[in-house]
Amino acid sequence: MGGRARSGALLLALALRAAAAQQLPPQVNAPSVPNSMPLEQHSFKAPFTTVNSFTGMRLIDNWELGGSAVAHNGFVRLTAEKQSQKGWMWNRHAMNAPEWSITMELRATGESQYLFGDGLAVWLTTSYDVVEGPVFGREDYWNGLGIFFDTFQNVDQQHHHKHPYIYAMLNDGKQHYVPDAEKKLDKAQQILPGARDNSGCSFDFRYNEARQDVSVLNHTRVHITYRARTLMLRLQQTSVGHEGDWYNCFEMSNVDIPPNSYFAISSATGDLVDNHDIIHFLVRNIQGVPDPIADYKLWSDGVKELERSRMLEFDLRPAEALQRDYQRVLRAQAEAIKSLSADVEKLKQQMEFQLASITAGVSVARTTVDIKSNELRDVKQRLEESAPSAKAFHDLKQDAQQELNRMKLSVDKALRSRGGMSSFSFYFLLMLIIALAGVGYNRYRKIMKSHLL
Repeated sequence: MGGRARSGALLLALALRAAAAQQLPPQVNAPSVPNSMPLEQHSFKAPFTTVNSFTGMRLIDNWELGGSAVAHNGFVRLTAEKQSQKGWMWNRHAMNAPEWSITMELRATGESQYLFGDGLAVWLTTSYDVVEGPVFGREDYWNGLGIFFDTFQNVDQQHHHKHPYIYAMLNDGKQHYVPDAEKKLDKAQQILPGARDNSGCSFDFRYNEARQDVSVLNHTRVHITYRARTLMLRLQQTSVGHEGDWYNCFEMSNVDIPPNSYFAISSATGDLVDNHDIIHFLVRNIQGVPDPIADYKLWSDGVKELERSRMLEFDLRPAEALQRDYQRVLRAQAEAIKSLSADVEKLKQQMEFQLASITAGVSVARTTVDIKSNELRDVKQRLEESAPSAKAFHDLKQDAQQELNRMKLSVDKALRSRGGMSSFSFYFLLMLIIALAGVGYNRYRKIMKSHLL
C-alpha cells in the first residue's frame, strides 16, 4: 500500500508539473473598437533596423527622408544642433481615412536655456513630396493642413502668444505664411498663427539639456484627432515609467482637409538651433468611434498590457512556485541575459569606435593648430627682421624726394638761363623723371614683399 501511495503522489506531482508547463500567459484584452491597429502604410516606430545596402543609411518603410534628416536606430533626427539646417520626411501613400488619430512622440532638446529655434511641423497636404522652403523647412503656399511646433520668438509680438507655441493652419495654396506680424498684403492673401479661434496654445515641450533632471529618455507625446470636421490636439510629457497629465492644447472646428492628402514632418534651424527628433508616428483610423479620447485610452491600455504580458515570462507562475520548478524561468532569463550581453558588447564596440574617431579628430585638429601656430611664428619673426629694412626704405624714400627736388631746381635754372627750351620739353622731362622714380619704387616694393613672405 505504501508503494502505491508513493507512486500515486509521484504521478500527481508529474501531472501538476505538466499542467504548469502548459500554462500560458494571460491573454491581452485587445481594444474592442473598430480599426484600432495603426495603419502600417502611414506609421513608423523605433527601432529602425532596415539598412540600405547601397548607401548604408537606415530606411523607414513607406517613408522618404530628405535634407538634414537622418534615421538612427532609436529615432529620426530631422535637424541637429547646427545652424541653417532643414530636414523632412514624407509618406509615400495618400491618406484615405476620413477620420483619424495620430500618436507622435517627439524630442526637442538643446544646450541653450533661452536662445533656440526654430521648431518642427506636421503636414497633411496634397503634395506628394516635400520641396525645401521657408516654412519650417518646407515650401510656402501649401494646400492642406499644417500643425506647427514653434520654439522661436520673433521680434514682433503683435499676437501676444508665448513661445514655444503650437498651432494649426489651413491653406488653400494661395496664401502666404506670415510668422508673427502682418505684412502689407491683403488679409485674404496671408495666414497668421493663432488667427482662427481655438487653433493654438503655448506649451513648453522643449527640454534643456543643461538641466540635471533631463535625459535622452524625456519625450513629448502628442495626440491629434480629426473627427466630424474638428481637429483636436493635446500633449503629455513622458519618460520611462512616468507619464504626466494631458494638456488640452486646442480644439479647432470647421476644418476641411483635402482628400487623398499626404503626411509629412519637417523641421528647420536658423541662427538659433536645437535637436528635433521623432521617435514614433502612429496613425489609426477612428471612423465610427464615438469618443476619440476613450478610444485612445482603450488602445493605449491594450499596448501596455501586451508589454506587461511579455515581462510575465520572467516571473514564476503559481504552480511553478508550488512545485519549485524554475526551469522555464531560468531558460527565459538566460536568453534575456544572452541578448543583453550581446547588446552591451555591441554598445562597447560602438563606443570604442566612436572614441577612436574622436581621438583621431582631436589629433588632426591639434596638428592643424600646431602648423598654423608655426606659420604665425614665422611671420612674426620675418616682421621683426624686416624692421631695419623698413627704416632703410623710409630713409631711401626721403633721399629720393630730396634728389627730385634738387633736379627740379636745376631744370628751372636751366630754363630761365637759356629761355629756348619749350614748355613741352620741360613737362616731358619732368614726367620721365617721375616715371623713373615710380619704376624704382615698385621694384623695391617687390623686393620687400618677397623678403617678408
